[in-house]
Amino acid sequence: MKQKLEEAAYDYATNKTKFRKEVLKEVDSDNYVSRKSDCMEDFQCGAEWHAKQSPWIRVEDKDGCDTSDDCVVMTKNFEIFKAYFSSKNQWMKSNGGYYDEVIDDVICWMPIPSFDEILEANRDVLERIKEKGD
Repeated sequence: MKQKLEEAAYDYATNKTKFRKEVLKEVDSDNYVSRKSDCMEDFQCGAEWHAKQSPWIRVEDKDGCDTSDDCVVMTKNFEIFKAYFSSKNQWMKSNGGYYDEVIDDVICWMPIPSFDEILEANRDVLERIKEKGD
């Protein structure tokens, strides 16, 4: 079962501050609670940053799209296809608008981004182009 971010942060902070307090003797009792809280916050910020680094979702983490929308999938051979996750829990490859081929070796997938999402992700590039006057 996957652990929620808040639970993972709590466990990490508890173990980290307990080790620092009891083994390394770095944390005094008065400072312990605030150090634990800071540690939890740092863990959550790091996890959120990491989640934003790649749009790909590993099949081990979540097998299939939330909706019947098309997705982009990558296979073990690094082939990329437009596909959707069927109600039969199978990835179906798009073939000219028809979905008639099961893909068994999908390792990761991502939703097809909307135009607005692509625009937002490239906002810094667009700003630099605008500044240069290109």
